Amino acid sequence: MRKSEALQLLQESRAKIDLIDEKILNLISKRTSLARKIIKAKIVLGMDILDPEREKQIEEKTRKIARENKIDEGKLIKIMRILTELNKMEQEQILRRK
Repeated sequence: MRKSEALQLLQESRAKIDLIDEKILNLISKRTSLARKIIKAKIVLGMDILDPEREKQIEEKTRKIARENKIDEGKLIKIMRILTELNKMEQEQILRRK
C-alpha cells in the first residue's frame, strides 16, 4: 500500500467512524429521553429508580453480545453502566421537577 492509499483509507475510515459516532450519540439521546416514560410507570407501580434485576438483565445481555461480537466484555459493561446511570440520573431529575 502506498502512502497516498493509506492516507485515503485513513480519511475514509475516520469519516465512517464520525457517522457511526453521530448515530450512537443520537441513540443515547433517544434512550435517555425514555426516562420520563419509565419514571411515570415506576411511580404507578410503586417502584424505586434503582432496579437491580433490570440492571442484571442489561449486564447479561451485554455480556452475550460482547461474546458474540468478540468485544471486550468488561469495557462494554462499563459503557452500559454509564448509560444506565445516565438514565437513572434523568429519572431523578424528573422526580425533582414534579
